[in-house]
Amino acid sequence: MAGNAGAFDPAGPTGPDAASGQVGRRALRRGQRPLLVALLTLLGFAIVMVLVLLGDTTGLDLGVTRALQSVRGDAPLAIMQGVSWFGYSPQVYIIEGAIIIRLALTRLRLEAAFALLAALSSLAYVLIKGFARRPRPVDGLDGVIVYGGATGSSFPSGHVLNFVVFCGFLIYLTYTLAPPRPPRVAILTFLTALIVLVGPSRIYLGQHWFTDTLASYLLGTTILLAVLALYRLAKARQVHATPNAETIPAR
Repeated sequence: MAGNAGAFDPAGPTGPDAASGQVGRRALRRGQRPLLVALLTLLGFAIVMVLVLLGDTTGLDLGVTRALQSVRGDAPLAIMQGVSWFGYSPQVYIIEGAIIIRLALTRLRLEAAFALLAALSSLAYVLIKGFARRPRPVDGLDGVIVYGGATGSSFPSGHVLNFVVFCGFLIYLTYTLAPPRPPRVAILTFLTALIVLVGPSRIYLGQHWFTDTLASYLLGTTILLAVLALYRLAKARQVHATPNAETIPAR
């Protein structure tokens, strides 16, 4: 909005000052941080994958599983099952589809398009599973308890990858677009809790090994940062292309 002092312009300043001097150097530093994090998490994922393929993580995986499953009780089991429930088919597709449609109907079409991209990009685990072909934990073997059944390769965790990318993108949208009211805090808390707990839930239920979830947290962070970078570029173009566009207050 014209004359909105202190408003945040996603594209940043333009003109000579943006290309050189203090503003330009600050922009370069800020742009390097997410890139560095993305590269480090991608490297971390590659290292974990190599170790898993070499079979060097068995002791660590068993130790983490036994430690988590030593916490018995109906309440911990219900919480872990409840968290994982959101990632199973068909509800995961119904929930994500409903959110994308809701964004589109509220005229947040760009956000809906990138939410769809986040959902689709998280399916990268399908290709990796086909390559890794890692067996899942077996009920009763080495003292592991498996709650429910899961098929296919164990590495990496599809639940974790999907939650990190899709829920992570929703966290960014909620934080930057929603007004600072109690519902925003509730949504941010809920989405963050899902991301934090989904990894332990997959291990607790005996569906995955620790390194399956660790790899997905790392790869998911890489993909999420890439999606956010593309979204910010597209949002900047949208703001500049819209006359008298309402800008987003700085958070």
